[in-house]
Amino acid sequence: MPTAPTVSIARCNDYNVPRVYTAVKETLEQVNGIHKLVGQKKKVLLKLNLLSSSLGPEYAVNTHPAVVRALVDFFQKDVGAEVYIGDSCGSLRTGSTNKAFKVTRLDKVAENTGAKWINFDQDKHIEVKKSNGATLPTFRMARTVKDVDLIVSVPKLKTHGLTKYTGALKNTLGVIPAKGKKNVHVQAPKPSNFAHALIDIYEEVRPHLTLMDAVVGMEGNGPNAGDPRKVGLIIASNNGVALDAVASSIIGYEPLGIPTIRYAQDRGLGTADLNKIDIKGERISDVSIPDFKKPGNIAKDFAVNLLPGFLFAKMMDVSCDSYSTVYAPNCTKCYACIKNCPVQAITPTGNNDTARVDKEKCIGCFCCDEVCDYKAIVMERHTIGKVFLKIAELIGAERT
Repeated sequence: MPTAPTVSIARCNDYNVPRVYTAVKETLEQVNGIHKLVGQKKKVLLKLNLLSSSLGPEYAVNTHPAVVRALVDFFQKDVGAEVYIGDSCGSLRTGSTNKAFKVTRLDKVAENTGAKWINFDQDKHIEVKKSNGATLPTFRMARTVKDVDLIVSVPKLKTHGLTKYTGALKNTLGVIPAKGKKNVHVQAPKPSNFAHALIDIYEEVRPHLTLMDAVVGMEGNGPNAGDPRKVGLIIASNNGVALDAVASSIIGYEPLGIPTIRYAQDRGLGTADLNKIDIKGERISDVSIPDFKKPGNIAKDFAVNLLPGFLFAKMMDVSCDSYSTVYAPNCTKCYACIKNCPVQAITPTGNNDTARVDKEKCIGCFCCDEVCDYKAIVMERHTIGKVFLKIAELIGAERT
């Protein structure tokens, strides 16, 4: 009989490095099979979440350097491993991944510990071919991901306007270098298809461990334009699906209402059933934050666990059908949105002027929203989505 996945939850009230190390070590050592899993592994990759190349750790956008330092110390000193730190930034501006590495102060972590920084944009790449039926039949990924002995995903606890929540499963998108991430959105423009594409990537990477930085998360219009919210936790697991089920529950989601979690469970990659997860450390009920603010542009949960797959996908696509607009007073004319748009739907309105979105071209992929550091992108629902949500509200199907 398969062993239940473990999710370990420890309190950690701030980013004091010794306290973070204590929480990190506690959660990892509570994971079932951790010693056998780590064993003689000599090359360990910490796959971070580096979305912004300009916002520092206090903005709760990127994985915090204190969490990375604690993990490096654990794997170097307690395991005796060679540690690599890697990612590809969400922004496509020139040099953005190295800038994210520095603005998050990870360069100091690498300098002080000897951990090796791997910029996935500059790493050697390999071609991945998936089986028939995959949303992403082919894609490129950083070669280091396949060369190491142990992969540790280190996501940040945040909401997300397109997928509701971003965590362990979505974090693997960063193994795809630079413009390759734009191609994922082009190939999978609808929310349900994009979620399937994310699981295609996760299925290929299969991190051995996940440790989530949930000391300070992001609520509201995440993953970049939301607000920091103290959660006070470190969460670790040997299964990303189980971790996402627990973490999303803590911030008030129905796990099966998160498309990535549902599709990963459907593929047999893990379970979202909290009764089938071995939860150690803190109890969910003792650390939950039911008033954690959700993205303002997406549908609230329906009785999603009762919907068949095709209706669930349709609900997601209709209710999340959005297009981006530019809030001119906040626009700094940095044009990160233009560089990141996969379908060239955003252009300057004139000489050195604010950006303009072509509503007909926009596929509502949130690429511009993810990289705008100034909250100048506002996502608007199409009429059909507004009508859909109004009907749901009238019949009482929508709940908070």
